[in-house]
Order: sequence, then C-alpha cells, then structure tokens
Amino acid sequence: MSSSRHLLSVSVSAAALLVTAATPASASDAALSRAADDPGSHKTPVLVDCLGHDQVAPREYMLACGDGNNDLRGLRWADWTARAAHGVGKQVANDCVPDCARGRFHTFRVSVKVYRPVHRSGKAPHFSRLTVVYLDERPAGSGPSQTYSLS
Repeated sequence: MSSSRHLLSVSVSAAALLVTAATPASASDAALSRAADDPGSHKTPVLVDCLGHDQVAPREYMLACGDGNNDLRGLRWADWTARAAHGVGKQVANDCVPDCARGRFHTFRVSVKVYRPVHRSGKAPHFSRLTVVYLDERPAGSGPSQTYSLS
C-alpha cells in the first residue's frame, strides 16, 4: 500500500473511531442528548437541577436543593414529550424527627409526572411542575400525592 493510501486509511479509521466514541448508546439517548445540548431546539423541555444544569430524563433529581433531605432516585421515564413526562422511581425523604439533623431517611415507591413547560430566552423550555404519586406507603402526614413548583 502506498504511503498516501495508508495515511488516508488511517485518517478514515481515526475519524470512524471518533464518531463511534461520541455517539450515545441508543437512538433515544441521542435524541435526549441533542435536546438538552441544543438550547435552540425549544422543542423538548428540560428539568433544571440544583446547579442550574438542564437535564432530560434524569435518573436522579433533588427536590430539596437547600439541605438534600428529599430526592428522587432510580427514575425510569416512560415518555418525555414537549408537554409532559412520566416515570417511576423512588423518593428518599428525611422524616426530620426530632429534627432534620437527627432524622431518618425513608424510601417510597412513586410515579412522577413533570409538566407545564415554561419558555426561556435562548434556552430549551423547562418543566415548572413535578407531581409525585405514592404507589405504596407515603410520608407521615402526606396525602396520596405531592406537587412541587419548579423554578
């Protein structure tokens, strides 16, 4: 093989490796990644995490940013559309008895719905409401569901 052909072959192989390494594991992952990374898409709303980062279909989501006493874990999303997203997972919440420093964390199976997208200038819209529905047990004093306002 001539040196120019060999160089071309190596270049094409290197480019293929770069494309493969940068490609998400599945088509749905690729679509979700594009939606979160492309602020101009304005099609797929995001959840904004405690650090202000946009997230699409996160596995975890902190509900209590100030003290970390309430979060969602192991989230699996059935759908994620321009209007709403639905999933299931676990809520881990501190009972704060006798106070939050000495309280115990409890885990509850939940379904989750995020909805009411709000448009932001130059960024993807973000969901402004999150409702948790308890599937089994629920925190003491809580109703069958809780709705959180997200900003």
